Amino acid sequence: MYYQYDGSFPGFLSVVYQAYHDGTSHVEKIENKRAGSSLFGNEKIITSNIDHASSVINSFHQKCGSIAAHTLYYAFMAEQPEREMILFYYICTAFRHIGTLSVCRRDPWIQQVEKWSLKTSNECQRILGLLRFNELAAGMLYAIIKPDYNIVPLIAGHFTNRLPTEEWAIHDIHRHIAAYYDKKTLLITEITEPKHNLDYSKDEQKFRQMWCQYYRSIAIKERENPRLRRSFMPEKYWPYLTEMTADQTLQN
Repeated sequence: MYYQYDGSFPGFLSVVYQAYHDGTSHVEKIENKRAGSSLFGNEKIITSNIDHASSVINSFHQKCGSIAAHTLYYAFMAEQPEREMILFYYICTAFRHIGTLSVCRRDPWIQQVEKWSLKTSNECQRILGLLRFNELAAGMLYAIIKPDYNIVPLIAGHFTNRLPTEEWAIHDIHRHIAAYYDKKTLLITEITEPKHNLDYSKDEQKFRQMWCQYYRSIAIKERENPRLRRSFMPEKYWPYLTEMTADQTLQN
Protein backbone atom coordinates (compact mmCIF):
# COMPACT_ATOMS: atom_id res chain seq x y z
CA MET A 1 0.00 0.00 0.00
CA TYR A 2 1.24 3.47 -0.94
CA TYR A 3 0.26 6.17 1.57
CA GLN A 4 0.26 9.87 0.78
CA TYR A 5 -0.11 12.76 3.24
CA ASP A 6 0.15 16.56 3.40
CA GLY A 7 3.82 16.73 4.45
CA SER A 8 3.14 17.85 8.03
CA PHE A 9 4.18 16.01 11.18
CA PRO A 10 0.55 15.47 12.29
CA GLY A 11 -0.14 14.20 8.77
CA PHE A 12 2.72 11.73 8.99
CA LEU A 13 1.52 10.48 12.39
CA SER A 14 -1.97 10.10 10.92
CA VAL A 15 -0.45 7.80 8.30
CA VAL A 16 1.24 5.78 11.05
CA TYR A 17 -2.11 5.47 12.84
CA GLN A 18 -3.80 4.23 9.68
CA ALA A 19 -0.92 1.89 8.83
CA TYR A 20 -1.20 0.16 12.20
CA HIS A 21 -4.90 -0.35 11.59
CA ASP A 22 -4.31 -1.67 8.06
CA GLY A 23 -1.34 -3.79 9.09
CA THR A 24 2.22 -2.49 9.06
CA SER A 25 3.40 -5.32 6.80
CA HIS A 26 1.32 -3.84 3.97
CA VAL A 27 3.16 -0.49 3.99
CA GLU A 28 5.23 -0.16 0.81
CA LYS A 29 5.82 3.58 0.73
CA ILE A 30 4.86 6.79 2.52
CA GLU A 31 5.28 10.03 0.62
CA ASN A 32 4.21 13.64 0.41
CA LYS A 33 1.20 14.24 -1.84
CA ARG A 34 3.35 16.60 -3.91
CA ALA A 35 5.15 13.52 -5.21
CA GLY A 36 2.08 12.79 -7.36
CA SER A 37 0.40 9.46 -8.07
CA SER A 38 2.33 6.21 -7.89
CA LEU A 39 2.99 4.15 -11.01
CA PHE A 40 0.58 1.51 -9.82
CA GLY A 41 -2.25 3.87 -8.91
CA ASN A 42 -2.93 2.23 -5.55
CA GLU A 43 -2.02 5.14 -3.30
CA LYS A 44 -4.14 5.87 -0.23
CA ILE A 45 -4.41 9.56 0.65
CA ILE A 46 -4.53 10.13 4.40
CA THR A 47 -6.00 13.37 5.72
CA SER A 48 -4.27 14.90 8.71
CA ASN A 49 -6.22 14.02 11.85
CA ILE A 50 -5.17 15.67 15.11
CA ASP A 51 -6.84 13.01 17.26
CA HIS A 52 -5.08 10.19 15.43
CA ALA A 53 -1.76 12.03 15.47
CA SER A 54 -2.07 12.76 19.20
CA SER A 55 -2.90 9.12 19.87
CA VAL A 56 0.28 7.97 18.11
CA ILE A 57 2.69 10.49 19.61
CA ASN A 58 1.26 10.17 23.13
CA SER A 59 1.53 6.38 22.98
CA PHE A 60 5.03 6.63 21.54
CA HIS A 61 6.11 9.04 24.27
CA GLN A 62 4.57 6.93 27.02
CA LYS A 63 5.94 3.58 25.86
CA CYS A 64 9.25 4.55 24.24
CA GLY A 65 10.27 7.58 26.26
CA SER A 66 10.80 11.30 25.79
CA ILE A 67 14.21 10.90 24.14
CA ALA A 68 12.83 8.66 21.40
CA ALA A 69 9.88 11.03 20.84
CA HIS A 70 12.22 14.03 20.68
CA THR A 71 14.49 12.22 18.22
CA LEU A 72 11.53 11.31 16.02
CA TYR A 73 10.18 14.86 15.85
CA TYR A 74 13.53 16.56 15.26
CA ALA A 75 14.49 13.99 12.61
CA PHE A 76 11.21 14.64 10.79
CA MET A 77 11.85 18.40 10.86
CA ALA A 78 15.19 17.84 9.12
CA GLU A 79 13.09 17.34 5.97
CA GLN A 80 15.43 14.79 4.40
CA PRO A 81 14.48 13.01 1.15
CA GLU A 82 12.75 9.65 1.66
CA ARG A 83 12.51 10.35 5.39
CA GLU A 84 9.06 8.84 5.82
CA MET A 85 9.86 5.14 5.49
CA ILE A 86 12.99 5.39 7.63
CA LEU A 87 11.04 7.19 10.34
CA PHE A 88 8.24 4.65 10.04
CA TYR A 89 10.75 1.83 10.60
CA TYR A 90 12.11 3.79 13.57
CA ILE A 91 8.63 3.95 15.13
CA CYS A 92 7.94 0.26 14.51
CA THR A 93 11.29 -0.74 15.98
CA ALA A 94 10.79 1.47 19.04
CA PHE A 95 7.39 -0.09 19.70
CA ARG A 96 8.83 -3.61 19.30
CA HIS A 97 11.76 -2.88 21.62
CA ILE A 98 10.05 -0.81 24.30
CA GLY A 99 12.66 0.49 26.71
CA THR A 100 15.53 -1.15 24.84
CA LEU A 101 15.74 0.89 21.63
CA SER A 102 19.41 1.57 22.37
CA VAL A 103 20.30 -2.03 21.49
CA CYS A 104 19.19 -1.35 17.90
CA ARG A 105 21.50 1.63 17.37
CA ARG A 106 23.86 -0.44 15.27
CA ASP A 107 21.24 -0.48 12.53
CA PRO A 108 22.28 2.10 9.89
CA TRP A 109 18.83 3.59 9.55
CA ILE A 110 18.48 4.06 13.33
CA GLN A 111 21.78 5.91 13.24
CA GLN A 112 20.51 7.97 10.32
CA VAL A 113 17.44 9.09 12.29
CA GLU A 114 19.62 10.13 15.20
CA LYS A 115 21.97 12.05 12.87
CA TRP A 116 19.03 13.94 11.36
CA SER A 117 17.75 14.78 14.82
CA LEU A 118 21.16 16.00 15.94
CA LYS A 119 21.56 18.26 12.90
CA THR A 120 18.18 19.86 13.55
CA SER A 121 18.96 20.31 17.23
CA ASN A 122 22.35 21.88 16.47
CA GLU A 123 20.82 24.40 14.08
CA CYS A 124 18.17 25.30 16.66
CA GLN A 125 20.87 26.09 19.20
CA ARG A 126 22.86 28.08 16.65
CA ILE A 127 19.89 30.14 15.50
CA LEU A 128 18.90 30.97 19.08
CA GLY A 129 22.23 32.80 19.33
CA LEU A 130 22.17 34.36 15.87
CA LEU A 131 18.56 35.44 15.38
CA ARG A 132 18.14 39.22 15.21
CA PHE A 133 14.83 41.05 15.63
CA ASN A 134 14.08 44.38 13.95
CA GLU A 135 11.38 46.75 15.15
CA LEU A 136 8.67 47.58 12.62
CA ALA A 137 6.79 50.88 12.50
CA ALA A 138 3.79 49.33 14.23
CA GLY A 139 6.00 48.20 17.12
CA MET A 140 6.18 44.50 16.26
CA LEU A 141 9.54 42.74 16.41
CA TYR A 142 10.34 40.94 13.17
CA ALA A 143 13.16 38.52 12.33
CA ILE A 144 14.14 36.84 9.07
CA ILE A 145 15.89 33.49 8.95
CA LYS A 146 16.69 30.98 6.22
CA PRO A 147 17.62 27.77 8.04
CA ASP A 148 18.58 24.45 6.50
CA TYR A 149 15.96 22.64 8.54
CA ASN A 150 12.39 23.41 9.56
CA ILE A 151 13.19 24.87 12.96
CA VAL A 152 10.72 27.77 13.32
CA PRO A 153 8.15 25.61 15.17
CA LEU A 154 10.96 24.28 17.37
CA ILE A 155 12.41 27.62 18.52
CA ALA A 156 9.16 29.59 18.78
CA GLY A 157 8.45 28.43 22.33
CA HIS A 158 11.80 29.81 23.48
CA PHE A 159 10.83 33.31 22.41
CA THR A 160 7.36 33.17 23.94
CA ASN A 161 9.20 32.68 27.24
CA ARG A 162 11.86 35.31 26.52
CA LEU A 163 9.51 37.94 25.06
CA PRO A 164 6.12 37.30 26.69
CA THR A 165 5.03 40.96 26.58
CA GLU A 166 6.11 41.68 23.00
CA GLU A 167 4.43 41.14 19.65
CA TRP A 168 6.87 39.37 17.35
CA ALA A 169 7.25 37.24 14.25
CA ILE A 170 10.01 34.91 13.03
CA HIS A 171 9.83 34.48 9.27
CA ASP A 172 11.43 31.53 7.46
CA ILE A 173 11.76 32.98 3.97
CA HIS A 174 12.79 29.64 2.48
CA ARG A 175 9.69 27.70 3.57
CA HIS A 176 7.34 30.71 3.55
CA ILE A 177 6.17 30.13 7.10
CA ALA A 178 6.32 32.25 10.22
CA ALA A 179 5.83 31.99 13.95
CA TYR A 180 3.67 34.89 15.11
CA TYR A 181 3.05 35.83 18.74
CA ASP A 182 0.48 38.51 19.65
CA LYS A 183 1.42 38.70 23.36
CA LYS A 184 -1.08 35.93 24.14
CA THR A 185 -1.19 33.26 21.46
CA LEU A 186 1.52 31.62 19.35
CA LEU A 187 0.62 30.77 15.77
CA ILE A 188 2.59 28.99 13.04
CA THR A 189 1.28 30.25 9.72
CA GLU A 190 2.08 30.24 6.01
CA ILE A 191 3.24 33.45 4.35
CA THR A 192 1.74 33.21 0.87
CA GLU A 193 2.45 36.78 -0.22
CA PRO A 194 5.44 38.14 1.71
CA LYS A 195 5.86 41.90 1.88
CA HIS A 196 9.30 42.79 0.57
CA ASN A 197 9.40 46.47 1.60
CA LEU A 198 8.78 46.52 5.34
CA ASP A 199 8.12 49.70 7.29
CA TYR A 200 10.66 49.90 10.09
CA SER A 201 10.38 52.11 13.14
CA LYS A 202 12.21 55.44 13.27
CA ASP A 203 14.49 54.16 16.02
CA GLU A 204 15.42 50.91 14.26
CA GLN A 205 18.27 52.38 12.17
CA LYS A 206 19.70 54.03 15.30
CA PHE A 207 19.57 50.75 17.20
CA ARG A 208 21.27 48.95 14.32
CA GLN A 209 24.07 51.51 14.22
CA MET A 210 24.54 51.29 17.98
CA TRP A 211 24.70 47.49 17.83
CA CYS A 212 27.25 47.59 14.99
CA GLN A 213 29.39 50.12 16.88
CA TYR A 214 29.29 47.90 19.95
CA TYR A 215 30.21 44.86 17.86
CA ARG A 216 33.22 46.69 16.38
CA SER A 217 34.30 48.19 19.70
CA ILE A 218 34.61 44.86 21.50
CA ALA A 219 36.59 43.31 18.63
CA ILE A 220 40.34 42.92 19.16
CA LYS A 221 42.00 43.34 15.79
CA GLU A 222 45.13 41.43 16.79
CA ARG A 223 43.02 38.41 17.67
CA GLU A 224 40.88 38.28 14.56
CA ASN A 225 40.33 34.71 13.42
CA PRO A 226 38.03 34.59 10.34
CA ARG A 227 38.01 30.78 10.26
CA LEU A 228 36.92 30.53 13.89
CA ARG A 229 34.26 33.20 13.36
CA ARG A 230 32.82 31.30 10.40
CA SER A 231 32.63 28.14 12.50
CA PHE A 232 30.40 29.94 15.02
CA MET A 233 28.72 32.27 12.50
CA PRO A 234 28.54 30.48 9.13
CA GLU A 235 28.43 32.85 6.19
CA LYS A 236 25.02 31.58 5.08
CA TYR A 237 23.55 33.40 8.13
CA TRP A 238 25.36 36.70 7.57
CA PRO A 239 22.70 38.38 5.37
CA TYR A 240 20.32 38.26 8.37
CA LEU A 241 22.75 39.43 11.08
CA THR A 242 22.64 43.12 12.02
CA GLU A 243 26.35 43.32 12.78
CA MET A 244 27.25 41.84 9.37
CA THR A 245 25.03 44.23 7.39
CA ALA A 246 26.17 47.54 8.80
CA ASP A 247 26.10 49.26 5.43
CA GLN A 248 22.52 48.37 4.61
CA THR A 249 19.91 51.08 4.98
CA LEU A 250 16.44 50.30 6.25
CA GLN A 251 13.56 51.69 4.29
CA ASN A 252 11.04 53.72 6.29
